[in-house]
Amino acid sequence: MIIKTLSLDEEDKNVFVNTYILNDYPKYYQQDKRPAVVICPGGGYSTLARKEGEPVALKMNTMGYHAFVLHYSIGFTEKPSEFINEEDLPPRNLHAAWPIQLYQVQKVFQMIKDHAQEWNVDSDQIMLMGFSAGGHLSASYATFGREIMGDIYIKPVALILGYARLDMLECDYKEKLERPSGRILTKYKNLVLFGTENPTEEQRMALDPLSHIYGGMPPVFIWHMQSDQQIKSSQALNFALKLFEYHVPHEIHIFSSGVHGCALADKVCASQKDHYDESCEMWPELLRRWLKRVITENTGR
Repeated sequence: MIIKTLSLDEEDKNVFVNTYILNDYPKYYQQDKRPAVVICPGGGYSTLARKEGEPVALKMNTMGYHAFVLHYSIGFTEKPSEFINEEDLPPRNLHAAWPIQLYQVQKVFQMIKDHAQEWNVDSDQIMLMGFSAGGHLSASYATFGREIMGDIYIKPVALILGYARLDMLECDYKEKLERPSGRILTKYKNLVLFGTENPTEEQRMALDPLSHIYGGMPPVFIWHMQSDQQIKSSQALNFALKLFEYHVPHEIHIFSSGVHGCALADKVCASQKDHYDESCEMWPELLRRWLKRVITENTGR
């Protein structure tokens, strides 16, 4: 396997991509060139969840896909240790203003295409996956990213969304905003996305994936938890309903249990007890089966 850390931004040393590229060796069922997936971890645009990066990349490797984990621009110059007191937070990252994150996704796509021969990648089959805030970034790229980037935009072959923020007009759970950490995260997320603590409805609409769904979108796989206390599962349902209206192929799974940030929801990557959930743990297998219908296998045989 080729594991590298490749810089994407000279001004922000924390912006890079980690590669998990499978070795090219002869196997009867191996595709001549493999599809790839770009993974965007969540973290409220203030941090990046490690368990939504490498563990997920390695899981995608087991399905036969190359994986690339994008560490995009976030609101601080280094990872905050906690979100309890604002005075204890590290300095703000002034290079993290939206929509730079969209361009960073595009850079990874272009990098993969530029190295497709070297890395044995099927450059026409690059997927995009995101969790939570990374799901918002991924959904934004797939819905209105083309409007912002124009000719340099590279369309994903599929979009995979895990407990993603898909409706920017819907308010957060009241319980989240009652907690100091919830208020602080919301404040700095808004500063990154909108440049203000209190964005207008017009500003929210401009960054709202739900409002920008269109008929030519790539197929979408969505999974969420009914018990999520950070982002309502209704956002996933409403997104799927609108995909249906626009005849966009999609599959959706709403699990009855599971907590926000559970990632693979297995015992390997669970950072706390309730991150392990036998029901949610099924989502990678459901995704694998779905991708077999969406991704064209280039076996050359």
